[in-house]
Amino acid sequence: MTQQAHDPAINGAAGKSFTVGALAQRLGAAVEGPESLVVSGLNALDLAGPTDISFIGSDSYAARWVESKALAAAVTQDLIVPGHDANRRALLRVPNADLALAELLTLFAPVGSPVRPGIHPDATVDPTANIDESAAIGARVTIAAGCRIGARTVIEPGVQIGSDVVIGDDCTIRAGVVIRERCVLGHRVSIHPNSVIGSDGFGYRPDGRGGMQKLPHIGIVEIHDDVEIGSCTTIDRAKFGKTVIGAHTKIDNLVQIGHNVRIGRCCVLASQTGLAGTVVVEDYCQLGAKSGVADHRRLGAGARLAAMTGVHKDIEAGAEVVGAPATDRRLFWQIQAALRKLPELVRTVARLEQQERRSGEDSDPA
Repeated sequence: MTQQAHDPAINGAAGKSFTVGALAQRLGAAVEGPESLVVSGLNALDLAGPTDISFIGSDSYAARWVESKALAAAVTQDLIVPGHDANRRALLRVPNADLALAELLTLFAPVGSPVRPGIHPDATVDPTANIDESAAIGARVTIAAGCRIGARTVIEPGVQIGSDVVIGDDCTIRAGVVIRERCVLGHRVSIHPNSVIGSDGFGYRPDGRGGMQKLPHIGIVEIHDDVEIGSCTTIDRAKFGKTVIGAHTKIDNLVQIGHNVRIGRCCVLASQTGLAGTVVVEDYCQLGAKSGVADHRRLGAGARLAAMTGVHKDIEAGAEVVGAPATDRRLFWQIQAALRKLPELVRTVARLEQQERRSGEDSDPA
């Protein structure tokens, strides 16, 4: 039996139920099917139940719609979805299903406990720190002298903030993060648990006496607005000047960013990427998991690195590279295709050499 909505508006957060019509209005979608259907969950096509909504962003997903139990799906508007029964289920046509999914995830996210402004009594805050009254400072947080914390920023338990750090408005600093002295964070920056911002860069030189001389790092890290940094990522302070992370850049877990690196706007760095000192990453670059970039190299705007790419020279703007050393994507796959033919080529050469030796023996006058 088709579920009916009691109210065409989106229901309260406690129930987490939504009419298809209300979701369509939220997503700006055209509906193919009953708008009165009630959706109470969000899941992948293969796992969705009879009250769930899913998403369809490719032909391969569209082909799986018939077998899915989902009640509704957000679908990229130009895709053909075979076997859709508009009497029983609903498709919400949107310009981009992936972007619609982001909105759906926000709607269906569990409602957490409200964050109360103020400083927890177990926090240690230097009297010279300037903390906006709307900020929330958790238990066992340490905030050193001269810091400034902006409006509505949330500092979770166990965070350590060094002297003269500046953190803007609406930031979220998760448990266990360390932000070293004098680093600067813009507005709406999110840092996930146990990341370290502003640790010393990796700089040593032989001291001529059989030991190693550490090079002091006296610069800072500057993180611009709307940056998100995953768990257990480290961003080293500059030797002098700034290590810079540009606005809207997203950094995954377990990423290492060396001293004096400069990353532009809207870049994406996947897990276990490593950037050596003084690397420049221009705007809109994408770095796949386990990519590595040697020191003093530049990635031009819009460059894309496949997973496990090793960069030893500058990469042109818009280039797509694969492998170690980094190679143009099309050339790389041409080489791989040729390598698959190598065993047969070796056998052919060996056979031809054997035939040549036999021919030489047959023609020997002795």
